[in-house]
Amino acid sequence: MNEAASEAASFVDKWRARWPEWGIARVFVPADQRDLAEHWFALLQEWTDAASTNEPAPGLAKLAWWQEELRGWAKGARRHPLGVRLQKAAVDWNAVADALPALARREEIGDGQALSSLARTLSDAEQHLFGEPRDGQRSIQHALVQAVLPPATTSPSSTISCESLEGTRPRRILGALGVARVGNGHAPASPWGTLRCSWRAARAHGPG
Repeated sequence: MNEAASEAASFVDKWRARWPEWGIARVFVPADQRDLAEHWFALLQEWTDAASTNEPAPGLAKLAWWQEELRGWAKGARRHPLGVRLQKAAVDWNAVADALPALARREEIGDGQALSSLARTLSDAEQHLFGEPRDGQRSIQHALVQAVLPPATTSPSSTISCESLEGTRPRRILGALGVARVGNGHAPASPWGTLRCSWRAARAHGPG
């Protein structure tokens, strides 16, 4: 493993540590998409972590850096190690960069509508990444709100089920982990609960 790949793996490991249930749920993701999905979700975690810092200024600076980095990806350049796996993917990185500032407006994020444009852009990206034309905007929008705002400030998720999740299979399965956590007091679900919800999400037939 070269240095850049090793550094990228450290970001993936940080994401996996946040989602230990993924070790079970990933079995429902096609084998040739698992590594890509983990790098993608690690990238999104970097952005939501920046958006949820206690002091806004460092987070704003980091998101601005990411905008510049994504525009570099669009031109074939990269600095961040996650770009080793993601930069050449068929994603409109300029469009993602344009939509990213929505994460910086925390005072507007409460109902999720401020993130609708970013969620739509990320849904387009995921459909290209995973070769599955299934719109996941609502699932992504919900996930972004949950990641940026403390659980006590977010809307109840009782109407969301594993079967109702939308988007590509990796998106639906990650969403299933979030659903299972809500039912478990925001803690990781049991192995059996994780297996059951992930299986249901993988089989879900949401909007195309």
